Amino acid sequence: MTQAALLGITITLTASLIMLGSIAIFVGLWRPRRNKPEVSFGTAEQDVVFIFRDHDLIDCSDPASALLKSLTPPDHGKTENNDLSVLLEYLSARFDNVHEKLGALAQSGGWELASHAGDGVVLAASFHKGLTQLRLTNRSDAGALLAIDRLSHDALQTELTTLRAVIRNLPTLVWQSDARGHITWANAAYIRSLQGVEGTERALAWPLSDLFARCDSMSDDRLAYEKDGQTHWFSHSLTMDGETVTHFATPIDAAVQSEAARRETIQTLTRTFASLPIGLALFDADRQLQVFNPALLDLTGLEPLFLSARPSFEQVLYAMREKRMLPEPKNFNSWRSDIVAMEKAAENGEYSEEWCLEGGRTYLVTGRPQPNGAIALFIQDVTTETTLARGFRAEIELAHKALDRIDQGVIIFGLSGQAMLANAEYVRLWQTDPCTDLADKGLPQALGHWSASCEATQFWGRLAEFITTQTDQDRMTGAITQRTGESVVVTGRRLTGGDIMITFQSEDGAAPRDRRELYLHSELFRRPDLSCHLLEVDAQDAIPRAPLVPRKQRTARHAGSRVRA
Repeated sequence: MTQAALLGITITLTASLIMLGSIAIFVGLWRPRRNKPEVSFGTAEQDVVFIFRDHDLIDCSDPASALLKSLTPPDHGKTENNDLSVLLEYLSARFDNVHEKLGALAQSGGWELASHAGDGVVLAASFHKGLTQLRLTNRSDAGALLAIDRLSHDALQTELTTLRAVIRNLPTLVWQSDARGHITWANAAYIRSLQGVEGTERALAWPLSDLFARCDSMSDDRLAYEKDGQTHWFSHSLTMDGETVTHFATPIDAAVQSEAARRETIQTLTRTFASLPIGLALFDADRQLQVFNPALLDLTGLEPLFLSARPSFEQVLYAMREKRMLPEPKNFNSWRSDIVAMEKAAENGEYSEEWCLEGGRTYLVTGRPQPNGAIALFIQDVTTETTLARGFRAEIELAHKALDRIDQGVIIFGLSGQAMLANAEYVRLWQTDPCTDLADKGLPQALGHWSASCEATQFWGRLAEFITTQTDQDRMTGAITQRTGESVVVTGRRLTGGDIMITFQSEDGAAPRDRRELYLHSELFRRPDLSCHLLEVDAQDAIPRAPLVPRKQRTARHAGSRVRA
């Protein structure tokens, strides 16, 4: 009985336990499931998934880790909330109102947002128990999973690293903008330039500020911005790929400064040419007038509108001929040939001619070749200089005629001993003309020629000493005898300015005073052993001399101006 009771109790307990288990299983299956967000991912997750607790990244998928590394420069320091700020900059450039939507995620519970770039990327956000999950999914056909081998993957990563390094170190500013004009991407050079520019306080907030928005002097191919009081210039170009526009801005500060310096130089030269009294006309390689100054208008009388129309070389000369500003030839055809010859001569840099015009005016016209086949024509009014030169030439010719009419041989030597003037009587007397002899050596050659043509005498040595020694004596006279037997009185005089004039006259035609001095010097030459003082006393005792009256010295002055060489 006891065994039967134990067996019954055991069966009863077993049945009860089985019934309770069945009830528990039924209750578990009957309870409805709660829709809690998935905050974890498997090892084979291909989407870009980030999990944050507040602002701290606590986990992410492998593609998400690769994306985060690509968005963070290698030299970027690790700071607090750095991962979330970098990711939000990336998301703000592609999705609208990301900051506002994430701020209200705890109340909304979750949402999905498509990229405005139209690339099929969708951002899904969810919040559960203090964890925020961000998931990027490419729902386009191009976003499907692709199988790739390890070597191809390594090659792509190497190329990607190279391209990132090139873009990061590129001095050219590169940025991309969408259809609305918002900047969606920019390289490091653009971001560095953006920092510190007035009006771009939110330089690192997406979308980025337009660096060149405040530039007033901007064109399609040239951009500029001001930073720290200095203007930076760039050459601008762009390419379009669908609705995405890629801009390239290359620094050209050196080129702009060179252009500014060139413009300033041209302005300086223009002002200088405008104040020149010489007329300037610059013709290009096609012989079209490119540059002229006001002096050309004054000298030629041509109209400014005519010259501003850039006439040709021949048209300018024809207009000058109509204004009677050219020497008028008798044959018009020969004059046209002269124009062509003048142009050819100017090309070779050999044209220089004086034009004698009506009214007594004289123009000096010079042609000079310029780079690239251009020709510069200079017109200078030399009427005053020509008149003075002609007057001086007439005076010199008159003086020569007057000297040629006197019966004394006259020669004048300059300070350097070079013969400057000799009259016809001197040429007849000594059978030489030092002024026309290019090989003439001046005073030493003349003394040698004189002494060789005369009897031996010490007078030539005394004359050379008189010429080369600076003394108070301004006159010296002596007598010499030529080998032909003719006696000649030689007189040396010092002229104003240090020049020496020597005259030669036959003894019969010598003046009384010259004869007394001639006799005195003859006595001195006969007694060379006595001192000069005793000789002078004896000569004065031997020959009575009339009192010498000081002669008034005449000074000839001539007023003139510079003579053109």
